[in-house]
Amino acid sequence: MRKRHWKNRKNRKCPDCSKIIYYTRKDAFDRAVGNNSVCKSCAQMDRKLTMETIEKMKQPKTTEHKKKTRRDKVWL
Repeated sequence: MRKRHWKNRKNRKCPDCSKIIYYTRKDAFDRAVGNNSVCKSCAQMDRKLTMETIEKMKQPKTTEHKKKTRRDKVWL
């Protein structure tokens, strides 16, 4: 297969912080312009989960929690 080449690579500014976003594919550029997408750093700031919450979710579960959620009960 031959790789499709897009000679005029497009760049645009983020609507929030005015940082330049570079695109290598024309379809991705067209979609971003249509959706008025923001850059990765602005999208990261709009996350609903904080890093502290994510760290808590990574911790191993307690034994009480494991006992409540066990599924190896015998069906009669």
